Amino acid sequence: MAGYKETPRQKMIAMMYLVLTAMLALNVSKDIIQAFVTVNESMEQTNNSFDKKLRETYSKFESQATIGGASAKEWYDKALIAKKLSDSLVNYLNHMKNELIVFSDRSIKTLEQADTTPLIRIKAKDNFDDPTRFFLGTDVSKGKAEDLKRVFKDYKEKMTQLVKDEDHPKLQLGLITEGKFRDEYGAVQTWEKHYFYHTILSADLVILNKYIAEVRNAEFDVVSLLSSYIGATDFKFNKIAAKVIPNRKYLFKGEEYQAEVLVAAYDTTSTPNIIYRLGIDKWLPSYASGASNVTSGELGMAHLKISTAGMDYGPKKFAGVITILNPLGVEEQYEFADEFVVQEPVAVISLDKMSVLYIGLDNPITVSVPGIPPDNLDIKISGPAEVKRLSAGKFEIRPTSPGSLKMQVYANIENTSRLMGERTLRLLPVPDPTIVVGGKTAGQSIALADLQNAKVDAVLKGFLFDDVRFVVTRFEVLASIGGLTQSVTVKGNMMNDEAKSMLRKLGSNQQVIISNISVRGPDGKDRPLSTAVNLKTI
Repeated sequence: MAGYKETPRQKMIAMMYLVLTAMLALNVSKDIIQAFVTVNESMEQTNNSFDKKLRETYSKFESQATIGGASAKEWYDKALIAKKLSDSLVNYLNHMKNELIVFSDRSIKTLEQADTTPLIRIKAKDNFDDPTRFFLGTDVSKGKAEDLKRVFKDYKEKMTQLVKDEDHPKLQLGLITEGKFRDEYGAVQTWEKHYFYHTILSADLVILNKYIAEVRNAEFDVVSLLSSYIGATDFKFNKIAAKVIPNRKYLFKGEEYQAEVLVAAYDTTSTPNIIYRLGIDKWLPSYASGASNVTSGELGMAHLKISTAGMDYGPKKFAGVITILNPLGVEEQYEFADEFVVQEPVAVISLDKMSVLYIGLDNPITVSVPGIPPDNLDIKISGPAEVKRLSAGKFEIRPTSPGSLKMQVYANIENTSRLMGERTLRLLPVPDPTIVVGGKTAGQSIALADLQNAKVDAVLKGFLFDDVRFVVTRFEVLASIGGLTQSVTVKGNMMNDEAKSMLRKLGSNQQVIISNISVRGPDGKDRPLSTAVNLKTI
């Protein structure tokens, strides 16, 4: 038999074959036949064990490939090719066993019958003429051994091509068909004659089962080697820590807290290189120029810190890449992206006695909710008013009549509108203005000439809305002339001719009263005032 360095598993298979060879040298007695049956059963059990071990190997390999990325999948795909090649050859050998049984035992008619008949029940167990013709052929036909030799060679070549070139010398795939094979007298034989010339049927079945074992052994060695290629580039970690990554840290009553809880592994001896760039949501290699570096911390951890000084308020996106060396010294990159919200500091101050909106005015409203971008906020009102959105978080409400309204603030969270809070607001008219006549207010003195040409103004003093204006639309001038009270009604805000004529009759140190005043405010409606202005002429 040709010599080569064998694995322990192959040595066991070879030893069983030596037992077979020794039995062939003896006369074929019933005891010897029974020994072949026993060896055959042992070989079949060995093959079943190989099948179980291979299933476990493929299962582990698949798990590695699932988490190992594209490079791991490449080797796993080659392992599946090894499985396909090996299954095909094992099926070929099993089919050959059944063909051999039908060819050698006339009592077994079909391949299906041969497949289900155990060796101990085969009648032609000691037949060697038919098996020899089956494998070595006759003068008019070639035997199966020549085809088997070719199939073995093709299988080993294809299996070898699955592994890395530098590992070809390591492979010991068995199925040896080349070399010097010698008979019991030392004469050189071909592989075909050495194994299949004048061997009985039971011995041939054991030999074919031996080759099935060698195929499974070759499959196991190739798949194990392919699996090791993944392990060679696996990252090694020496620190494990629990991490909680929440979906959101700001929650509102009634919401669920959701987070990813995981075990993170990292290497305290390595220092990753991390760069990032603001304003992007996906990393591209072209962004590396001008990107910011993350300062590496201790024990393999890096802490990303982004200053918000000088930033506008609102959502901010960023993306980057982590570069780290794998155990082979090759750089591997992992991209990341995230976003955060820059929000103005918010203090909620409630003035419970001053929740007022003024009728006829565009009352500005600003709403905010901690942790929610202003763009995601909206308001709804219930009451006699109109609402208009100005910008993110800013609105105007214009009441149309006295009373109250309810304002509700809603936030768009994960495409769902959620009520954040509500408040009832009073709707009040704008306060009455102060009347000013020729620049003078009630109780002051005014020159007669100035009074005759005076303009009657309505002024809002100390009101929150600087641009609110009132216009006097009507007033009445009263004065005592010759002991009689006379009055003139004026439309507008300037003394008319009749009022001026009456005022010219007055002397100094006399009382003039401006009363029954009507003003028109921002709501466009005339409003009568209950106040009057007393002036003294000088």
